[in-house]
Amino acid sequence: MEVSPNAWRQIAHLPLETYQRIREELDAVAARMRPETPAPLPQRFVRPVEIRSILLEDHIALYEVDPSRKRLTLREIANRSKQGA
Repeated sequence: MEVSPNAWRQIAHLPLETYQRIREELDAVAARMRPETPAPLPQRFVRPVEIRSILLEDHIALYEVDPSRKRLTLREIANRSKQGA
């Protein structure tokens, strides 16, 4: 799992327990991405990058899944109570 610079700045303001729970969730997602026998896909079958989110108490974590590279990148963590304000 990779973490964007913006997400690192946001992590610095989180309670440790919240960060640990987000990390556990994303580690589980990353573990499910690992194939038993990795095989590169032909270029015409490369899947697009997806943006996903997880909700955890008062926070939302946005992360990017790149299936062709088997990479998960945490992009942003936001306090849900501040959204839409």
